[in-house]
Amino acid sequence: MNITKEQLLLYGVPERACLTGRSLESQIEAALQGGVTCLQLREKHLDKEELLEEAKRVKKICESYQVPLILNDDVELMLASDADGVHVGQQDMDARMARELIGPDKILGVSEP
Repeated sequence: MNITKEQLLLYGVPERACLTGRSLESQIEAALQGGVTCLQLREKHLDKEELLEEAKRVKKICESYQVPLILNDDVELMLASDADGVHVGQQDMDARMARELIGPDKILGVSEP
């Protein structure tokens, strides 16, 4: 997937602490309705199985709005969920290695040191 600068106008990163009684999916849906053009799922406190199921649900929501979904830190999970890309930190994985694993058609974000 090639990403355009128009798809990066409003980059959303939902936060569980801000749910105030709503589900994460409803928070994401509201964000997409509000104009988010790219979404990063960043969940630090779920195990891999829970995160994979959540990523699949969020991917369906994002697809319905034609918004790319980027997962945080986990290339394997990104591939398993068919997310549009992955964001890795300097401590997570070398960017060249991540690119080799995800291929040329997925989005790769990398934190600066």
